[in-house]
Amino acid sequence: MTKTTKLTRIAAAVALTLGMSGVALAETASSMRGQIVGPQGEVVANTRVIIQHVPSGTVQTTTTNNQGIFTASGLRVGGPYIVMIDSEVYEGKTLEDIFLQLGDQYRLSAQLEPRRENIERITVTGRAINTTSLQAGSSSTWGAQEIQNMPTFDRDLKDIVRQNPLAADLGDDSRSLTVGGNNPRYNSITVDGIGQNDDFGLNAGGYPTNRTPISIDAIEQVSIQSAPFNARYSGFAGARINAVTRSGTNEFSGSVFYEYASDDLAGRPKRSSILGGNRPNLEYKEETYGFSLGGPILRDRLFFFVNYENYSEPTSIDQGPAGSSAIEQKQIDPALVERIQNIARNVYGVEPGDWNVRPDQKDEKILVKLDWNINNDHRASFTYQRADDEAAFNTRTGGVTNLNLNSHWYTRTQTMDNFALQLYSNWSPNFSTEVKASVKDVATGQDPSLGRNFGQVQVRFTDDENAAGAGGQINIGPDRSRHANSLETKTTEFQIHGEYLIGNHQLQFGAEYQEIDVFNEFIQDALGSFIFTSVENFENRFANQIAYQNAFTNVTRDGAAEFAYNNTAFYLQNSWDVNWDLTLNFGVRYERFGSSDRPAFNQNFFDRYGFDNTMNMDGLDLWLPRFSFNYEWTDNITVRGGVGQFSGGRPNVWISNAYTNDGVTIVAAPNLTNVSDVDIRQVPQSMRDALSAGDGNTTPIDPNFRMPYDTRYSLALDYSDLSIPLLGDGWFASAEVIYTQKDREVAWTNLAKVALLDDNGNQVTSAGGRPLYVSWDPLAGPRPTTIGGFNTNRYDVMLTNVEGGRSLVSTFSIGNNWDNGLSLRLSYTNQDVKDITSGGSSTAHSNYNFQTAVDKQNPTVGVASYEIKHRFMASLNYRTEIFAGYASNFNLFFDRSSGRPWSYALDTFQFRGFGDASQQNLWTSTNYLPYIPTGPNDPNVRYTGGLTYEQFAEWLEAGNLTRYAGGYAVRNEGRRGPYVTNLDFRFEQEIPGLFNNHRGAIYFDLRNVLALLDTNQRHTVSFSDTGVRLASVQIDPETGQYIYGAPFGGFGGVENAVRYNARASTWNAKIGIRYRF
Repeated sequence: MTKTTKLTRIAAAVALTLGMSGVALAETASSMRGQIVGPQGEVVANTRVIIQHVPSGTVQTTTTNNQGIFTASGLRVGGPYIVMIDSEVYEGKTLEDIFLQLGDQYRLSAQLEPRRENIERITVTGRAINTTSLQAGSSSTWGAQEIQNMPTFDRDLKDIVRQNPLAADLGDDSRSLTVGGNNPRYNSITVDGIGQNDDFGLNAGGYPTNRTPISIDAIEQVSIQSAPFNARYSGFAGARINAVTRSGTNEFSGSVFYEYASDDLAGRPKRSSILGGNRPNLEYKEETYGFSLGGPILRDRLFFFVNYENYSEPTSIDQGPAGSSAIEQKQIDPALVERIQNIARNVYGVEPGDWNVRPDQKDEKILVKLDWNINNDHRASFTYQRADDEAAFNTRTGGVTNLNLNSHWYTRTQTMDNFALQLYSNWSPNFSTEVKASVKDVATGQDPSLGRNFGQVQVRFTDDENAAGAGGQINIGPDRSRHANSLETKTTEFQIHGEYLIGNHQLQFGAEYQEIDVFNEFIQDALGSFIFTSVENFENRFANQIAYQNAFTNVTRDGAAEFAYNNTAFYLQNSWDVNWDLTLNFGVRYERFGSSDRPAFNQNFFDRYGFDNTMNMDGLDLWLPRFSFNYEWTDNITVRGGVGQFSGGRPNVWISNAYTNDGVTIVAAPNLTNVSDVDIRQVPQSMRDALSAGDGNTTPIDPNFRMPYDTRYSLALDYSDLSIPLLGDGWFASAEVIYTQKDREVAWTNLAKVALLDDNGNQVTSAGGRPLYVSWDPLAGPRPTTIGGFNTNRYDVMLTNVEGGRSLVSTFSIGNNWDNGLSLRLSYTNQDVKDITSGGSSTAHSNYNFQTAVDKQNPTVGVASYEIKHRFMASLNYRTEIFAGYASNFNLFFDRSSGRPWSYALDTFQFRGFGDASQQNLWTSTNYLPYIPTGPNDPNVRYTGGLTYEQFAEWLEAGNLTRYAGGYAVRNEGRRGPYVTNLDFRFEQEIPGLFNNHRGAIYFDLRNVLALLDTNQRHTVSFSDTGVRLASVQIDPETGQYIYGAPFGGFGGVENAVRYNARASTWNAKIGIRYRF
């Protein structure tokens, strides 16, 4: 008779070896690779292996080759699976409860026994993936059950992947996620193989939508990898974040949920200890609901899964006048606000809006997925995904006497529609393919909250006009960047991947094609920007300045950039099992970019610089070699590592700048000053008539530009079933080091800024050795020859390349899962990241302007802006049954990270000594690193405006800058923001359902538990990427000596905070209910 027997761990180790390799083989599915041997370890060829996904009945059949090896690809993620080994020579074997991980290959080996009469057929029970071990180092994977149990207050993918030791949530409004100290925009995010990135690159959070584009209830598994050396993977310079959605099975199942959070379930934040101001009042209410449903259409053949989620929350009131309930109370008299509102309505006939409106933020997500088992050799999957959201934004104002009314706000609407079709085929036991086609459409609108009925209006007021404080300004009308702002992108992809098994070599190869079509309408000041230097002037319709730019036709759509480019890639990889303990992977990837669209030719640019501005990406290519190994040193110790080159992830908006700002299509009229009888609803006709094609500012691409890439090296050691004295057995530990050499990166340089030369043709330097520049337009006259000289206010900021920068990231993790339902994971990560420019903005002139350097034309390596020097992380989970038969889950997540670095810099307001132009405020940045004097008698510096060396020395001491005496401060080595500590908690309790196999659940999320325990514990602020002002600067034109004075607003202090985040500065709770059936 046949009898099922479950083996003990020791017996199972003899009969079966189950493990995970470091080889990632499929982006949306899993795979399996195994070897079957006989009683004496001999190869068992031509043995049939049947692999069944139990929930759906999906079956795949293959046979072993002459090395006794088999492979199976395109398998559904998760499980459980049953593997049946059917031999004509030996006794068969059945392996149960096998679970597969997204994108990884399950390694299996089995030894068969001699065939005998009446033998008990052995059934081996596999173990579920040890999720503690899978969350260590540069790679982590989480399944649906773990996602459900962990604290996910915002229901965001980043709530999940932040539990990887290298992935840090920066805590800003966009929830930017930096991995290994890289720019958050450099990550690749995919769901069911469809890119979830902001392909254009405007959103700091990395998504194409305001919130996460996929519901976490729809996810089966999600993984993150920082150094996957598989040649198939590309498109990122940070990390690869990949998720696969749930699929229907042979059983109908689903769930519905509702969540609620409000200021009634939150503490009241304290007054900011850094920024000061009044104690804010929180006022918010958010509601989220949704459902999921899956099941069979045709049993064992065709399945469906649908998911829907809806979120809404009124916008918080961030800013208001004195005495208001806003989070930030400006020192502005409410009567002054009312006066300006009345003038706008009664004198100009426009609606200025108010400061205390609360439009709703809305977000809706839909997912539809179909899975079709065509036959045992072919499987298809179709996914449709839609995300539609809307959110109001108040453009930030610096200073305590600046305020925006909501006509100056804007509403960002973003709609994403994705379609993907995938076909998995097994053509023989040795050959399989995967074919994928997808289309992603994203439309983004940035529309003024009250329409485009008039231009941007800055009403400045004096001390005498403001009873509550000093002078400042109130802004009404669409802000200048929303006068014409819309974006559409379409991304089309086609991929084919193949695997072929030859002996103990598994060849993997493929071809990929991606095309991105972009329509970008972005013109600042197209409605006119008006400045009134007093309320009286505003009332009398006397504008002190009017700015206007547009397409030379005065039609904004004519100034839109429309272009497309494509990327064609091929790769080949050999995964070689040298023996069962050692696997080597050799691969190479080739990418080539193509585009037939070029920026409009600018004759003046050519005459000015001697080359044209029409460079695009056509013909750029890269070879990206990869190598990795996985060595099972002992039954408990695995050594893995690799080396490879990676490219991708840089925002397309940097390329788009060249098309938008070609200097021909969009031009600026000369500013008008002191204009009477102004009508803010229309631009003066003289300015409209002044536009003509030809000579605007440009942001070209360097004709010698090449695609950026880096080289990564990784070495890791994993130890499983580790015994620790006093702490017991079953521990998992992992240590990993990743070194990255930034071989070729992006940078920006200003062509209109040239070296100041002496009579011998050598560049003039300041006292202390800083190279000096002048603003020069060769078409406007001779090159200026004096410090601060200029003959133009133009800028031509070019995208180019630099070499330099590196990172060294090391991480250590340890964890355990106990049989009593308790699990623990601890990790520490250290980052030492250097780069030349971090690329924190979407525009060329901002990336140039905001980089901190001694010489912006030749920036040098410094500490990366996104470096998280130290990070400590812990996760504690406990599963029990408070009520018999109903699960109770407790989860704590702790994260303590060092703050981001920043620099002290010189206040260069309207200073031309470094050669910067006045346009786009290039001459007002606070981003030039300071020279640090050796003492009071340093001949390179003198002081003015009441500033003394003694006072300046106190600032240097406070800023930890004295170590640079006699030289220049180093970028981002002055100070860091304070440590950021998070402790989040989740509790979920199952409750009885209405019918058999139904379950309800009540759950509770608590964010920032420490603030509940200690109300003085936390004050969360956002930090600026720009430098903190140390001193104002001038340069003596005769001697080149620095002249330091007290900066506007005084010394910037020892913090770089720009905004207080009141909600994140106290505890927040959310309650929810879910019903599963």
